[in-house]
Amino acid sequence: MAEQIAIRVEDVSFSYPDGHAVLQDVSCMIKKGEKVALIGPNGAGKSTFMSLLNGVEMPSAGKVVVSDLEVTRENLAGVRRKIGIVFQDPEDQLFCPTVFDDVAFGPLNLGLSPGEIHERVRDALELVGLTGFEQRSSFHLSFGERKRLALATVLSYQPDILVFDEPSTNMDPLNRRRLINWLQGSDRTLLLCTHDLDIALEVCNRCLVLVAGKIVADGPASEVLYDRNFLEANNLELPLALMTHELLHEKLRSGQMDAEHRSIIEKFLHAHRHAHGPDQHEHVHLHIHPHDHDHLHDHTHDEHVHGFDYGGRRNYVENAHARPDNADAAQISGEDAPRYRPVKNDKNRL
Repeated sequence: MAEQIAIRVEDVSFSYPDGHAVLQDVSCMIKKGEKVALIGPNGAGKSTFMSLLNGVEMPSAGKVVVSDLEVTRENLAGVRRKIGIVFQDPEDQLFCPTVFDDVAFGPLNLGLSPGEIHERVRDALELVGLTGFEQRSSFHLSFGERKRLALATVLSYQPDILVFDEPSTNMDPLNRRRLINWLQGSDRTLLLCTHDLDIALEVCNRCLVLVAGKIVADGPASEVLYDRNFLEANNLELPLALMTHELLHEKLRSGQMDAEHRSIIEKFLHAHRHAHGPDQHEHVHLHIHPHDHDHLHDHTHDEHVHGFDYGGRRNYVENAHARPDNADAAQISGEDAPRYRPVKNDKNRL
């Protein structure tokens, strides 16, 4: 049985009436149940991409399909039942006198019975940890509570696909962790449009990188988000968690510490030292293997990182602005050379 496609974007371009081009020939597919991060620098076109998914904007060229429904003016009601967008600012979604009314708004417009509406409100509030808030005003909630309430307003009409615009912005650490836990446990198709690469690393199994209106990388999050050279070439940087690992690795490699501190860092990094070659020079190897606890890596024990090398080994466009004219057939030699992948002409790769 073929895998179901939740979102299909085919050769989509978008320009504003003044002629400013925001997206250029963008193509991608997201499978049902997949958790995908859409990342990129400011001005890359992420918000515009998101607005095309539920018809807030319509493409200038190409087409967007959500669960077998093309996003057109005629199909908007059906599309918006299938895909829910949780905006960065919860005030954009909260406008009713009480929490109950805000969450009930979607089911009410679906024409559900009062019993079904109450059931959906109860279930949505329970999912986001706001049971008992029904008669409170959203204006009297904390920012983190309003963010969770905004999510509940979308969950209440039970869309198959959830799109988040900067889900962790302005959230305190506890609520951010609660959100991450919820996203990790969700069985819905998720698209996270975010600058928070740590939440992308923890939640998503795949990354789309949008730069200057073009998708310049599409691959496993465990590869894209580890590639320092690629990220920096596109005005991004490593997730903070990986920076921490890199810093500790450098401390370990320098050897300027006592045995106790070395042991602590080695345990944290799951690392140990090796001697190689005729001169028996030493290296610290980070063995990447599954553990019972939460871990940044998702590989088998046969893999390891030598010297914490993040760059030059991935199949991505190194820099959207420096892409050669013959990028589709480019074979750049050298260990650190970028590997160009013709994303546009490789639509079936997921």
